[in-house]
Amino acid sequence: MADRAVGLSPVAGAPDPEGGDCVDCGRCCHHGPHTVHLLEPDELRMGPTRLAEFTELQAAPPHFRFIVNQGHVCGALDTSEKGKYPCKIYAHRPEDCRIVEPGSPACLEARALGHLGSSLGFKRSDSA
Repeated sequence: MADRAVGLSPVAGAPDPEGGDCVDCGRCCHHGPHTVHLLEPDELRMGPTRLAEFTELQAAPPHFRFIVNQGHVCGALDTSEKGKYPCKIYAHRPEDCRIVEPGSPACLEARALGHLGSSLGFKRSDSA
């Protein structure tokens, strides 16, 4: 996954724990293909139009659905404005994206590497 990812330059410092600087960071959205998968509730939340535009279904069993990826960046990431990384489907994003909390080990690793790493710590240690 992250070994293939080409990311951004690392970001120093701690993130806003409420996610206020996530759009200025975007490092967790830089990752290899087949990283963000969807489950049925994600598909329902996204609806048919977004599914057609932003996802791909594996041709071979087990036919998992993933967010499209251009090889190193999430296909739902808007990279049109330099230095800004908003999500085109933020309100409808899959659970895989929702679980990465600002300040979690995965977030901090992505900030340090410039792309999503291999950490499976998606929740902050101060979370209940």
